Amino acid sequence: MGRRPARIPEVLHNRNFALYYTGQSLSILGDAIVPVALAFAVLDLGRGAGALGLVLAAGIAPGVLLVLVGGVVADRIERRRLMVACDLVRFGSQAAQGVLLWTGHATLLSLVLLQLVWGTAAAFFRPASTGLVAEWVESDRLQQANGLVGLSDNLAYTVGPAVAGVLIAVFSPGAALLADALTFAASAVALSLARPAVRTAATAAEASAPVLRGLAEGWQEFRSRTWLWSMVLWAATFHLLALPSVLVLGPAVAKSDLGGASAWAAIAACSGLGAVVGGVIALRYRPRYLLRATFVPLGLYGLQLVALALPARTAVVAAAALVGGVGVAMFNVYFYTALQQHIPLPVMSRVASYEWLGSIALLPVGQALVGPVAAATSVPGVLLVAGGWMLVSPVVLYLIRSARDLRAVDEAPGAAVEDAAPVPAGEPV
Repeated sequence: MGRRPARIPEVLHNRNFALYYTGQSLSILGDAIVPVALAFAVLDLGRGAGALGLVLAAGIAPGVLLVLVGGVVADRIERRRLMVACDLVRFGSQAAQGVLLWTGHATLLSLVLLQLVWGTAAAFFRPASTGLVAEWVESDRLQQANGLVGLSDNLAYTVGPAVAGVLIAVFSPGAALLADALTFAASAVALSLARPAVRTAATAAEASAPVLRGLAEGWQEFRSRTWLWSMVLWAATFHLLALPSVLVLGPAVAKSDLGGASAWAAIAACSGLGAVVGGVIALRYRPRYLLRATFVPLGLYGLQLVALALPARTAVVAAAALVGGVGVAMFNVYFYTALQQHIPLPVMSRVASYEWLGSIALLPVGQALVGPVAAATSVPGVLLVAGGWMLVSPVVLYLIRSARDLRAVDEAPGAAVEDAAPVPAGEPV
């Protein structure tokens, strides 16, 4: 029998999305290169872990501080144009870092300042991209679009560190950052080739409204949906407890009980492989109830934490990490599909900014506290608490009726408004 020709996902026939997807895939690969490149750049400057933490934090802090403003701006102007501007700013910041490192003129201060510039642009790009996908992609293709983007992200963070290692070994950390800069230039070009959205009268009116009112309207839309804020609240516990336990305590367990760095590298690789598998599943499997489909896969993330607490053999921990990676990847695709299908498009970016802030803001807190808490109690104890919470999460989430009964829809992007508070007549949203 002859082989069947490979089918191109239908959403890639959408020219605007295909351009966005191409540029985003390249820029995410560049982002995956950066942590390794910055680590060796800081070491080459004769600095240590504290200095590296400062540089990395400089890239994250603007996102926490400015993402809400970024959501307001993204709902007021053409999202594509805003994202092009953000890509060009990040191209400039990464290119400047690369040139300074390549020529030997980089300092710790210059790296911190340029990372602040990068993080500021990212704070405006992130909520705009969530709204742009909903703006360009038909509602029944949103899951496929998010699945493709998630799969590219997972592949990028699987191969990105290896690409960074080659660039650093053959050239220098500066070369790796220059490569990252080129990916942002490619993303800006791809978005520039897309057809701009039609600017409506409502959008023009919103652009002149006070920023604080825009924030208040976004908050009203966010808090009025029980399924949304409850899932964000769960995600906050994940980033406060479960993920820091893996990232901080996992390597310590690997060093003391599993044979060291090679064991942890194998576990991390299996987690990345699981994320790729989860992305493939989410790309192909179309559940009727978007969030309900993620409850059990998310709970299985606890197996890795329990296996580390025992500790089990490396192969067992790695297998559990693979299963956990599947669940997290599936959740990301289905959750963002639900967000884009059930939130009105005019407030999409503002709601997405509240979602991102609520989900991620506690991660640095968890990373800072999990080590001292484990030292004061015990490493297995903290791992078991985190793992236990993840294992019971499916039951807790299933009890939230609006979350378990949220259906996938086939209407116009952002048209569904279930569980939403009414907007006063005459007020733009």
